[in-house]
Amino acid sequence: MAVDKAEKQDTEVHRAGLDPLAEQAANLLAKAMVTTHDRDTLWERFHELVVDQTRELEEAPIRQALDEMERQGVRLEAVARVVRDRLGA
Repeated sequence: MAVDKAEKQDTEVHRAGLDPLAEQAANLLAKAMVTTHDRDTLWERFHELVVDQTRELEEAPIRQALDEMERQGVRLEAVARVVRDRLGA
């Protein structure tokens, strides 16, 4: 009984710092893992999907900004030089 209570408290503390969307995703993934025959493959494919979608979400506003700069006549080569300078490359 004491162990169950301690585990519950630990879970509540852990979840308190977890983004609600991440918690929902974890819940859905856990449900999928219960029904799958190959959890390792499911986990790998899920991880790849998360990485790809994160990249897309991060890059979408940058691509939109670049499109707008191009419409205004800014050369992407100039943008690339500025980025290289900022990165110290």
